[in-house]
Amino acid sequence: MANSIVLEKLSSRNLLLLFAGNLVVLIILCVAGGKGPRPTNAMHRNTKNCNDKYLQFQNSTKPIDDKSCPERILSLEEDNPRLIGNNLVFYVVLPSDLYSHYTMSRWFQWMITVLQITPLQNPKIKLTNESPTLTFKGAIFGRHHEDDHWRPVHAQDSGIVHSRRLECGVDKEYDIIHCSDVALFELGSVFYTQYLINLQLPQRDGLNSDLPRIKSIEITEIHQNGGFTKVWVAQKSVMCPLLLLATLLFRRQVRIHTIHSPLLITKVITGIGMTNVIFNLPMEYLSLFADVPGLRVWYDVSTGLFYAATAVLWLLFVGEHRMDLDQRNKFSNYWKEITAISVCASVMFLFDVIERGLQIADPFHSIWSTVMGENTARTLLIVSAGCAGFYLLVLIYLMIRAVISMSRKRASLVNVGRVRQMYYEGLITRFKVMVYGTAACGILTVVMFIMINLNEMYYKWGRTEKTIEISSGFLVGIAGLWNLYVLNILLLYAPTSSASQATDEYETVEMSEVNPGGPDALTTLTKPSAD
Repeated sequence: MANSIVLEKLSSRNLLLLFAGNLVVLIILCVAGGKGPRPTNAMHRNTKNCNDKYLQFQNSTKPIDDKSCPERILSLEEDNPRLIGNNLVFYVVLPSDLYSHYTMSRWFQWMITVLQITPLQNPKIKLTNESPTLTFKGAIFGRHHEDDHWRPVHAQDSGIVHSRRLECGVDKEYDIIHCSDVALFELGSVFYTQYLINLQLPQRDGLNSDLPRIKSIEITEIHQNGGFTKVWVAQKSVMCPLLLLATLLFRRQVRIHTIHSPLLITKVITGIGMTNVIFNLPMEYLSLFADVPGLRVWYDVSTGLFYAATAVLWLLFVGEHRMDLDQRNKFSNYWKEITAISVCASVMFLFDVIERGLQIADPFHSIWSTVMGENTARTLLIVSAGCAGFYLLVLIYLMIRAVISMSRKRASLVNVGRVRQMYYEGLITRFKVMVYGTAACGILTVVMFIMINLNEMYYKWGRTEKTIEISSGFLVGIAGLWNLYVLNILLLYAPTSSASQATDEYETVEMSEVNPGGPDALTTLTKPSAD
C-alpha cells in the first residue's frame, strides 16, 4: 500500500477545521440527548394479596388479578384462619391504577424489576437467619388492552421455582427488621401495554421457613424512557449509513492504491469500521412490530465486538509504528496480546449468554441466585479483568517503546535525504494524531462520567429555568464521540494518490526499496539503520 494517506495531505488549517467540525457535531449530540428525558424511569407499586384457595395459579399457572382472585386479603398483619400459607399469591399490574394516565410502550425496549420485602414488625418475632433464601414461583402475563385476556409472556411451568438470597438485619436503635432489595426479573422487550406479575412463596419441604414474616411486598419497575430511545435510535439511523459508506470508500481506496497485499493496519481499520456499522444498526425498530426479547443480547454482543476490534486496532497501530522492529505486518507478532483480547471477549460473551441469554426463555433466571452461579460469574469476571489488565500493560509498554523509538529516529532525520525524512515525518504525524485522538476520546469519556455522577438529575444553565439531563447527554454524547472517532480514522487513514512531484518521487523511492514478495515498505524503511 502506498504510504501516503489523506492525513498527510491535510494542512494544519484543514485539520483544525476538521477538529472544530467534530466538536460542533459532538455538542449537538450532547444537547439533543440532554434536552430529552432521562434514560430510565421507575415505578413503585405494592403487591396485592390473594387467597388462591382453588389453586388455579399453583396447579395450572392461571393469571391471578382483581377479577380472577377468589378472595382478596387486605392485610397480612393479622392471622387469617382461612388463609393457608401455600395458597397466598401476590400480584400486581404494571402500570397500576396509580399511573392510570400511563401505559407501557414498545419504545421502552426493556424492563427490569426489583423486589423489596417489608417484614412484619413485632417484638415477639425475632430474626432467625440474617441470610435467608427467598424461594418463589413467578409468572408474567401481558395484554394490549384492559378488555383483553392475559397472555403468558414466557414459557410457563408450574413446577419451576426460583430463589434469591436476602440480606436481613435488625436496626438496633429502632428494633426494626429490614431486608435487602433483590432483582426479580428482566425482560428484553416491552411488547404489551400492561403487565401482570404473579408470585407465590411455597411453604412446603422447609422452603421459606427462615424468612421473616412478611407484611408487604413492593415491586419497583425500571424501564428505558421512550423519548430517550427515539433520540438514541435517531443517532444510530444517521451514523449507520455514514459509517457504512466511509468503510466502503476506505476499502475502495485500499484496492486502488495497493500494489502488494494490504497492510495489517488497513485490514484492522476495515474491521473496526464494520463492527461499528453492526453496533449502529437500529435493531430497535424490530421491537416496534414484534416481541424480540433477544435485543439486549444482540446489543451486548455488538458492543463487545466493537470493543474487541478497537483493542486490536490500538495494539497493532502502536506496535506497527515502533521503529526498532525488523518484522511487521504479521498477526503472529501479537499472538499473546490478541489471545488475551479473544479470551476476554469470549468470557464476557459466555457470561452474557448464561445471564441474559437464558433470560430470553426465563426472565426470572439469574446467575447470581445460587452460590455456584455466583462463583461461576465471579470467576468469569476475574478472568476477563485479568486479560484486560494484561492487555493494558502491554499496550502502555508498546506505546512507550514506540515514543522512544520515534524520538530517536526524529533526532537522526537531519542526516537523511528529503524523501526518507518525509516518510518518517508522515509516520510520526499519523501516530500522534491517533494517540491524541484516542486520548481526547478517553478524557471526554471520563469528564462526562464525572459530570453524571456529580449531578444525576439536572444541570442548570445559568439562572434560567431550562434544565438539561446530564445522564442522557452523557450516553448520547459518548456514543457519538466514538462513532466520530471511527469515522475520522476511516477518512484520515485512507490511502490516497500523489498530488505532487515530490510525493511521486517519495513513493518511487519507497517501492524501489521493496523486493517483490519481500517485506513491505513500512518494514524496510523503519528497520534499525545507521541513518
